[in-house]
Amino acid sequence: MSSTNLYHEIETLPKGESLVYVRDNFCRDVDEEDRIIYMSVARKMATKIKCDLAVAENTLTFTKKD
Repeated sequence: MSSTNLYHEIETLPKGESLVYVRDNFCRDVDEEDRIIYMSVARKMATKIKCDLAVAENTLTFTKKD
């Protein structure tokens, strides 16, 4: 998967719905050059797509804003 695919997967969420990623899986699925900065990538995606991002110890949860 690539950052583009992740972006599309999150972007197509219906409003109010959530998508949970295991942190390691999200990191593995971003483009190789973005793996070191995957949290910045996640935050930028959330902002651009208008999602709330909840970061837990092992998960990232994207929730599409209404």
